[in-house]
Amino acid sequence: MTDELNSCRICGEFVLQIPGWSYYVPSYTLLRAEWRSDAPFFEGALHFSCLSGWEHREAFLAEIRTIMTGYGKSLMFEAGGETHTPHQPGFHFGDPIYRGEGCEIFRHTATDSWLVLTRRGPWFRLEREQLATLAEHGTARAAGGGERTELPEGPALAAEEVSGMGLAELLDLLGSADRYPGLSEGAPEYTVWSFHERKRVLEYSVAVDLPLPAPARTFLASYAREYQPIVLDDEPDSAEGSGGDAGRKPGGRDPGGAPPAPRG
Repeated sequence: MTDELNSCRICGEFVLQIPGWSYYVPSYTLLRAEWRSDAPFFEGALHFSCLSGWEHREAFLAEIRTIMTGYGKSLMFEAGGETHTPHQPGFHFGDPIYRGEGCEIFRHTATDSWLVLTRRGPWFRLEREQLATLAEHGTARAAGGGERTELPEGPALAAEEVSGMGLAELLDLLGSADRYPGLSEGAPEYTVWSFHERKRVLEYSVAVDLPLPAPARTFLASYAREYQPIVLDDEPDSAEGSGGDAGRKPGGRDPGGAPPAPRG
Protein backbone atom coordinates (compact mmCIF):
# COMPACT_ATOMS: atom_id res chain seq x y z
CA MET A 1 0.00 0.00 0.00
CA THR A 2 1.33 3.44 -0.94
CA ASP A 3 0.77 6.29 1.50
CA GLU A 4 -0.69 9.62 0.46
CA LEU A 5 2.55 11.57 0.76
CA ASN A 6 4.62 9.41 -1.61
CA SER A 7 1.97 8.36 -4.12
CA CYS A 8 1.89 9.79 -7.62
CA ARG A 9 -1.02 12.21 -7.94
CA ILE A 10 -1.63 10.88 -11.44
CA CYS A 11 -1.20 7.10 -11.35
CA GLY A 12 -1.40 6.48 -7.59
CA GLU A 13 1.76 4.37 -7.45
CA PHE A 14 4.78 4.96 -5.23
CA VAL A 15 7.19 7.71 -6.28
CA LEU A 16 10.88 7.30 -5.56
CA GLN A 17 12.31 10.77 -6.09
CA ILE A 18 14.97 10.68 -8.80
CA PRO A 19 16.19 13.91 -10.48
CA GLY A 20 14.83 14.19 -14.01
CA TRP A 21 12.26 11.40 -13.60
CA SER A 22 10.02 12.56 -10.78
CA TYR A 23 9.10 15.64 -8.79
CA TYR A 24 7.30 16.80 -5.68
CA VAL A 25 5.12 19.89 -6.05
CA PRO A 26 5.17 21.61 -2.65
CA SER A 27 2.06 23.26 -1.28
CA TYR A 28 3.63 26.73 -1.21
CA THR A 29 3.72 26.92 -5.02
CA LEU A 30 -0.09 27.29 -5.02
CA LEU A 31 -0.32 25.57 -8.39
CA ARG A 32 -3.93 26.03 -9.43
CA ALA A 33 -5.78 22.82 -10.32
CA GLU A 34 -8.62 24.25 -12.35
CA TRP A 35 -9.45 20.79 -13.70
CA ARG A 36 -10.37 19.56 -10.18
CA SER A 37 -13.63 20.15 -8.36
CA ASP A 38 -12.48 18.82 -4.98
CA ALA A 39 -9.42 21.02 -4.40
CA PRO A 40 -8.26 24.40 -5.75
CA PHE A 41 -4.55 23.50 -5.85
CA PHE A 42 -2.29 20.66 -6.95
CA GLU A 43 0.40 19.44 -4.60
CA GLY A 44 2.28 16.20 -4.10
CA ALA A 45 4.48 13.73 -5.93
CA LEU A 46 4.38 12.71 -9.58
CA HIS A 47 6.28 10.67 -12.14
CA PHE A 48 7.27 12.70 -15.19
CA SER A 49 6.35 9.71 -17.36
CA CYS A 50 2.80 9.87 -15.97
CA LEU A 51 2.63 13.61 -16.60
CA SER A 52 3.63 13.13 -20.24
CA GLY A 53 0.49 11.11 -20.99
CA TRP A 54 -1.90 12.84 -18.60
CA GLU A 55 -5.13 14.35 -19.95
CA HIS A 56 -4.57 17.50 -17.87
CA ARG A 57 -0.92 17.90 -18.87
CA GLU A 58 -1.33 21.12 -20.84
CA ALA A 59 -3.23 22.89 -18.05
CA PHE A 60 -0.71 21.67 -15.48
CA LEU A 61 2.30 22.76 -17.53
CA ALA A 62 0.76 26.15 -18.22
CA GLU A 63 0.64 26.69 -14.46
CA ILE A 64 4.21 25.44 -13.98
CA ARG A 65 5.41 27.80 -16.70
CA THR A 66 3.67 30.77 -15.09
CA ILE A 67 5.12 30.00 -11.67
CA MET A 68 8.65 29.22 -12.80
CA THR A 69 9.08 32.11 -15.23
CA GLY A 70 7.04 34.68 -13.32
CA TYR A 71 7.61 37.07 -10.42
CA GLY A 72 4.65 36.16 -8.23
CA LYS A 73 1.04 37.25 -8.22
CA SER A 74 -2.03 37.34 -6.02
CA LEU A 75 -4.71 34.68 -6.55
CA MET A 76 -8.36 34.75 -5.59
CA PHE A 77 -10.54 31.75 -4.83
CA GLU A 78 -13.55 30.88 -2.72
CA ALA A 79 -13.64 28.14 -0.09
CA GLY A 80 -16.03 27.58 2.75
CA GLY A 81 -18.10 30.54 1.70
CA GLU A 82 -15.15 32.91 2.04
CA THR A 83 -12.93 34.63 -0.49
CA HIS A 84 -9.18 34.03 -0.11
CA THR A 85 -6.34 35.96 -1.80
CA PRO A 86 -3.07 34.04 -1.28
CA HIS A 87 0.14 35.06 -3.06
CA GLN A 88 1.49 32.61 -5.62
CA PRO A 89 5.30 32.80 -5.76
CA GLY A 90 7.32 33.25 -8.91
CA PHE A 91 10.76 31.75 -9.40
CA HIS A 92 12.19 34.45 -11.69
CA PHE A 93 13.30 32.30 -14.65
CA GLY A 94 12.09 35.20 -16.75
CA ASP A 95 14.73 35.54 -19.49
CA PRO A 96 13.86 33.35 -22.52
CA ILE A 97 16.93 32.28 -24.47
CA TYR A 98 15.67 29.42 -26.63
CA ARG A 99 12.40 28.18 -28.08
CA GLY A 100 12.20 25.04 -30.18
CA GLU A 101 9.63 22.51 -31.22
CA GLY A 102 10.02 20.37 -28.11
CA CYS A 103 11.21 22.69 -25.37
CA GLU A 104 11.89 26.19 -24.11
CA ILE A 105 14.88 27.41 -22.10
CA PHE A 106 14.93 30.32 -19.67
CA ARG A 107 17.67 31.99 -17.68
CA HIS A 108 17.13 33.20 -14.12
CA THR A 109 17.15 36.99 -13.94
CA ALA A 110 19.43 37.20 -10.90
CA THR A 111 21.55 34.04 -10.73
CA ASP A 112 23.49 31.79 -13.07
CA SER A 113 20.84 29.08 -13.34
CA TRP A 114 18.61 27.92 -16.18
CA LEU A 115 15.29 26.19 -16.66
CA VAL A 116 14.41 23.77 -19.44
CA LEU A 117 10.66 23.30 -19.93
CA THR A 118 9.64 20.50 -22.27
CA ARG A 119 6.38 20.20 -24.17
CA ARG A 120 5.84 16.61 -22.99
CA GLY A 121 6.11 17.33 -19.29
CA PRO A 122 9.53 17.04 -17.61
CA TRP A 123 11.36 20.20 -16.62
CA PHE A 124 14.95 20.63 -15.50
CA ARG A 125 16.87 23.24 -13.56
CA LEU A 126 20.56 23.61 -14.43
CA GLU A 127 23.36 25.36 -12.61
CA ARG A 128 26.56 26.90 -13.92
CA GLU A 129 28.65 23.77 -13.31
CA GLN A 130 26.23 21.63 -15.29
CA LEU A 131 26.37 24.04 -18.20
CA ALA A 132 30.16 23.79 -18.22
CA THR A 133 29.86 19.99 -18.33
CA LEU A 134 27.45 20.24 -21.24
CA ALA A 135 29.96 22.32 -23.15
CA GLU A 136 32.69 19.73 -22.61
CA HIS A 137 30.88 16.40 -22.67
CA GLY A 138 27.36 17.01 -23.92
CA THR A 139 25.70 15.80 -20.70
CA ALA A 140 24.32 17.49 -17.60
CA ARG A 141 24.48 15.41 -14.44
CA ALA A 142 22.46 15.81 -11.28
CA ALA A 143 24.97 15.40 -8.48
CA GLY A 144 22.51 13.73 -6.13
CA GLY A 145 21.61 14.89 -2.67
CA GLY A 146 19.88 13.79 0.46
CA GLU A 147 16.50 12.18 -0.20
CA ARG A 148 14.31 10.74 2.54
CA THR A 149 11.23 8.60 1.94
CA GLU A 150 9.04 6.04 3.63
CA LEU A 151 8.77 2.84 1.62
CA PRO A 152 5.23 1.48 1.21
CA GLU A 153 3.90 -1.33 3.35
CA GLY A 154 4.98 -4.82 2.38
CA PRO A 155 7.14 -7.73 3.50
CA ALA A 156 9.62 -6.93 6.26
CA LEU A 157 12.93 -5.61 4.96
CA ALA A 158 16.24 -5.79 6.79
CA ALA A 159 18.62 -2.85 6.65
CA GLU A 160 21.32 -5.06 5.16
CA GLU A 161 18.92 -6.25 2.48
CA VAL A 162 17.92 -2.73 1.43
CA SER A 163 21.50 -1.45 1.56
CA GLY A 164 22.57 -4.26 -0.76
CA MET A 165 19.94 -3.57 -3.41
CA GLY A 166 20.73 -1.77 -6.61
CA LEU A 167 18.42 0.97 -7.85
CA ALA A 168 16.81 -1.23 -10.51
CA GLU A 169 16.14 -3.94 -7.92
CA LEU A 170 14.57 -1.43 -5.55
CA LEU A 171 12.28 -0.04 -8.26
CA ASP A 172 11.24 -3.59 -9.17
CA LEU A 173 10.45 -4.25 -5.52
CA LEU A 174 8.33 -1.12 -5.39
CA GLY A 175 6.52 -2.10 -8.58
CA SER A 176 7.26 1.19 -10.30
CA ALA A 177 10.24 0.41 -12.56
CA ASP A 178 8.18 1.15 -15.68
CA ARG A 179 7.60 4.70 -14.43
CA TYR A 180 11.28 5.53 -14.99
CA PRO A 181 11.87 4.87 -18.70
CA GLY A 182 15.44 5.34 -19.88
CA LEU A 183 16.83 5.65 -16.36
CA SER A 184 19.62 3.14 -16.95
CA GLU A 185 20.86 5.26 -19.89
CA GLY A 186 21.57 8.06 -17.41
CA ALA A 187 24.22 5.95 -15.63
CA PRO A 188 22.60 6.38 -12.20
CA GLU A 189 24.78 6.15 -9.10
CA TYR A 190 22.55 5.07 -6.24
CA THR A 191 23.78 5.33 -2.66
CA VAL A 192 21.92 4.16 0.45
CA TRP A 193 22.71 6.24 3.50
CA SER A 194 20.45 4.47 6.00
CA PHE A 195 17.29 2.40 6.33
CA HIS A 196 15.10 2.28 9.43
CA GLU A 197 13.55 -1.18 9.46
CA ARG A 198 10.54 -0.54 11.69
CA LYS A 199 9.54 2.80 10.15
CA ARG A 200 10.67 1.73 6.66
CA VAL A 201 12.39 5.10 6.21
CA LEU A 202 15.05 5.13 3.48
CA GLU A 203 17.69 7.85 3.16
CA TYR A 204 19.51 7.78 -0.16
CA SER A 205 20.88 9.76 -3.09
CA VAL A 206 20.89 9.28 -6.86
CA ALA A 207 23.40 10.99 -9.16
CA VAL A 208 22.32 10.68 -12.78
CA ASP A 209 22.64 12.24 -16.23
CA LEU A 210 19.52 14.32 -16.81
CA PRO A 211 17.42 13.26 -19.84
CA LEU A 212 17.50 16.64 -21.54
CA PRO A 213 15.99 16.80 -25.03
CA ALA A 214 18.64 16.63 -27.76
CA PRO A 215 17.89 20.17 -29.07
CA ALA A 216 18.36 21.57 -25.56
CA ARG A 217 21.70 19.78 -25.15
CA THR A 218 22.92 21.06 -28.51
CA PHE A 219 21.88 24.64 -27.84
CA LEU A 220 23.19 24.78 -24.27
CA ALA A 221 26.54 23.20 -25.18
CA SER A 222 27.12 26.08 -27.60
CA TYR A 223 25.54 28.71 -25.36
CA ALA A 224 27.72 27.65 -22.40
CA ARG A 225 30.88 28.65 -24.25
CA GLU A 226 29.68 32.20 -24.87
CA TYR A 227 27.31 33.34 -22.12
CA GLN A 228 28.33 36.09 -19.74
CA PRO A 229 27.90 35.32 -16.01
CA ILE A 230 25.62 37.63 -14.07
CA VAL A 231 27.61 40.13 -12.03
CA LEU A 232 25.98 41.64 -8.96
CA ASP A 233 27.05 44.99 -7.60
CA ASP A 234 27.98 44.40 -3.96
CA GLU A 235 29.22 47.93 -3.30
CA PRO A 236 26.80 50.40 -1.63
CA ASP A 237 26.35 53.78 -3.28
CA SER A 238 27.89 55.60 -0.33
CA ALA A 239 28.47 55.27 3.38
CA GLU A 240 25.46 57.51 4.05
CA GLY A 241 23.31 56.20 1.22
CA SER A 242 20.57 53.63 1.46
CA GLY A 243 22.47 51.09 -0.67
CA GLY A 244 19.25 50.32 -2.49
CA ASP A 245 21.05 49.25 -5.66
CA ALA A 246 23.47 46.90 -3.93
CA GLY A 247 23.07 43.30 -5.01
CA ARG A 248 20.90 44.15 -8.01
CA LYS A 249 21.39 42.82 -11.47
CA PRO A 250 21.95 45.53 -14.08
CA GLY A 251 18.48 46.34 -15.29
CA GLY A 252 17.02 46.91 -11.85
CA ARG A 253 15.51 43.56 -10.88
CA ASP A 254 16.02 42.71 -7.25
CA PRO A 255 16.97 39.05 -6.70
CA GLY A 256 16.28 39.17 -3.01
CA GLY A 257 12.57 38.53 -3.17
CA ALA A 258 12.65 35.27 -5.10
CA PRO A 259 12.10 32.06 -3.12
CA PRO A 260 14.55 29.23 -3.81
CA ALA A 261 13.62 27.45 -7.02
CA PRO A 262 12.57 23.82 -6.53
CA ARG A 263 14.81 21.06 -7.78
CA GLY A 264 13.95 19.32 -11.00
